[in-house]
Amino acid sequence: MKVELVPTILTQTFAEFKAKMEKLDDYFDLVQIDCADGEFVKNKTFYDIDKIKSLIFNADLELHLMVTNPLKEIKKWQNYKKVKTIIFHYEAVINDKKILGIINYLKKCKIKAGLAVNPETKFEKFKKFLPILDLVLVLGVKPGWGGQKFQSKVLNKIKQIRQSFPQIDIEVDGGVNFDNAKEIIMAGANILAVGSMFKDLRNIKKLEKLI
Repeated sequence: MKVELVPTILTQTFAEFKAKMEKLDDYFDLVQIDCADGEFVKNKTFYDIDKIKSLIFNADLELHLMVTNPLKEIKKWQNYKKVKTIIFHYEAVINDKKILGIINYLKKCKIKAGLAVNPETKFEKFKKFLPILDLVLVLGVKPGWGGQKFQSKVLNKIKQIRQSFPQIDIEVDGGVNFDNAKEIIMAGANILAVGSMFKDLRNIKKLEKLI
C-alpha cells in the first residue's frame, strides 16, 4: 500500500489558520482540519466554516471532529465540496446504533466516513464498524493538543486492524515523527497525519524520503 502524508491544522485563530493553509497548500492535495469544541477535549480550535469558505485554496479537506455532537457538525459541512472525508470519534458517541447512523449519513452525503479511536480504546470495541468504514484514525496521543509524545502501545492495535481488514485505510495521528514513522508504517498504517513537525517545511521532504 502506498503511504500518504496528511498535514493537520490545529489553530486557535482565523489568522493562524489562514497562514498555515497558505503554507501547506503549495505542498499537499489534502489537508486535515482539527475541529475541537472545548467540550469533548479541553482544547478549542478554530474551524469556522464561513470564514474557511471565504479563503481560496486548492487542497481538499479532511475533518477530524473532536466534538461532542458529530452529526450536528457534519450537517454544517456536508454541502461544502472541498470536504472529502469526515472523521468522528467513537468515544464521542459510543452508542452502536448512533455510530452506524452517522456512518450511513456520511455515505449518503458522498463523504468518506472515518472513525477515530483514542489510545485506550480497544480493537474489540470498534471492530464491528470497520467493514463499512472508509478509514480508521488511530490516535497515538490523547486528542486535542499538538506536540505530544506518541504512545507506542497503539502499534499493536494498528497491527490488529491491518491483519483483520487488509484493505482499509489506517491513518495514524499524534506524535508521528522521524523516529517512529517507519515503525508505524510497518505495523500497518498507510496514512500519516502530521502536525507540529511541519512547522519546518523542510521536514516534509525528509519524511517523504524516509517513507
